[in-house]
Amino acid sequence: MFTGNKAMIMSECHRRNAVRRVCNGSIDHKTFFHNIRGDLLISGYAAANLTMLADMISEYMRREDMPTIVLSSHTELLDVLRQRQRAGEITRVMISDLRDRNYHPFYGMSVQQLLRFIRMTAEELGYSVLNAQILQYASAALNIVSASYPVSLPALTKLLQHDDDFISDHALQKGLSDVIADNIRANHEAGIALRRICEKMENIFEEVYTAETDTKYSFQSGVQDNVAVMAFYAAASDQNILNSYLKEELFLALKRTSKIRVVLDEISFESNEDELLLYLFKMKRQGKIELILVSTNARESVYGVQLNFANVILCEHEDPIATEELSKALWGTYMYNYPVPVAGRPAALFFTLKTTVHWQIATEERLKVCAEDLYAKRGFFMRSSDLLAVKTTANSNIYLIPSSAFLPAHSLLPEVQNII
Repeated sequence: MFTGNKAMIMSECHRRNAVRRVCNGSIDHKTFFHNIRGDLLISGYAAANLTMLADMISEYMRREDMPTIVLSSHTELLDVLRQRQRAGEITRVMISDLRDRNYHPFYGMSVQQLLRFIRMTAEELGYSVLNAQILQYASAALNIVSASYPVSLPALTKLLQHDDDFISDHALQKGLSDVIADNIRANHEAGIALRRICEKMENIFEEVYTAETDTKYSFQSGVQDNVAVMAFYAAASDQNILNSYLKEELFLALKRTSKIRVVLDEISFESNEDELLLYLFKMKRQGKIELILVSTNARESVYGVQLNFANVILCEHEDPIATEELSKALWGTYMYNYPVPVAGRPAALFFTLKTTVHWQIATEERLKVCAEDLYAKRGFFMRSSDLLAVKTTANSNIYLIPSSAFLPAHSLLPEVQNII
């Protein structure tokens, strides 16, 4: 049998398939985080590796290029950062969670911003009919607060511990107008509702805040005070309101600095219209926020928002389909070329039992990185490590990295090949 043009066709297929730009490489996570610049997406099982995430945050702290705000739903990650802070490995870090409830809700915000969240919470509690009276009462109470203290939730709740007669008399003693005092006296029912609303708002912040706290710490003050990393436990009984609040906080923090880095660690969004979600990606596009998105399933967590990230670490997900959906969203597909035989008689030979095999190129659409590319392969002696797909801004290549080389759970690292 004649082999025909197989070698030539295979060579041409190889040349055309080079458009895939997927290569093998090896690097450890510390070298990777030290070298990369720009937005980063981490999706898959590696997103749950807390040591790796803590090493990443530590590297960002050492850069001193911009404030880093960590919004995390993992108390364990915050505990790792706290341990490193106590050991002196990281400095200028503020951690807000159940162990350190040092956050001061609404500190540095305006009366109008606080009134907006009072209205949102009132609607959540079913006070829509009373909303106008509640806002009138709340506006009067906040004017009284602002006469002596910066506006904040603790300052408001402290004032509301007193009855309406005391509050209205206090307003007159401060030299405020009779209208403010009358709004307090004339809206007793709204005052009762406002106290319940404030209790609900305090519950939203209960993981990071102690009642009547006066720490004067928020993201805005942290940026002013040159705090390198502000880590915040961002899970709450009402995630929608908390996310809207965090959006306002980031907005005000950006008024005090030109750029911030936000590490979003497995934060819950109720829809693709979530205020925080939309704001983060808007500021990312405008270059005002460097976004680090960490999730065991990033595509699912952000409800299909376009994931345009300069740097990517893609690992296996629980469902291979999820891996491939994210891979397609990130890197798309290419036309895979492969040789196929076409049998026929040799030219110019009329009588022969031999046939020659002619080859031609066939194509099919394939993912640049599919779930199977990341599976551990069984060799003759042992099973190989599974792989991570890594993309950086250095070039157009996607690198398949052994997880045993990249992740910190393994102490012995092979020789690092610089891919950045």
